[in-house]
Amino acid sequence: MSYIPSTEDKEKIYFNSKVNYYRNYGIENIMFFDLYSEFEPTKIEDLLSSDIIHLSAGNPLEFSRALNHRHMNHVLLDYYYRGGILVGVSGGAVQFGRSTKLFQMFTGTTSEVLFQTLGLVDFEFLPHYNRWNTDYKNKVWEYAKTTGTTIYAANDGDGIIIEKGKLQMIGDIVVMNSEL
Repeated sequence: MSYIPSTEDKEKIYFNSKVNYYRNYGIENIMFFDLYSEFEPTKIEDLLSSDIIHLSAGNPLEFSRALNHRHMNHVLLDYYYRGGILVGVSGGAVQFGRSTKLFQMFTGTTSEVLFQTLGLVDFEFLPHYNRWNTDYKNKVWEYAKTTGTTIYAANDGDGIIIEKGKLQMIGDIVVMNSEL
């Protein structure tokens, strides 16, 4: 397994937390693949030999910027289309969707570069739905209605699995689109 952090993690605090988490499931060999100051392109081959690549939680805009800066989107897409398993948590899961526009709305960021995600699914993902305030949730609903974008919003502890083209919702997922 390989772990890609969404932000700088020189002390490996978040990485070690996930190592402990995955050890509970019998996964012992986990590679840290940094996109920041410890980035080493020579490790891409090792990354691609992983059974699973985990995209960590964190700021989805910064994560998108780092993936694009290191030209990793096409690497991860190739891995996925060759049968590799990608796992994303929070900001990492956002990278599988159509864009990071929901987070640009929240922060007021306008750079088009940050919109680039892996685009593996034809919807946008909003994690931590239970934590967002009512004003922001209303903006997200309006965005879904006016743009025709489908948004899957998950509360903490809930999620989505996509396997062989089939979507499975785990927990209480809110679906927003122009038809609702």
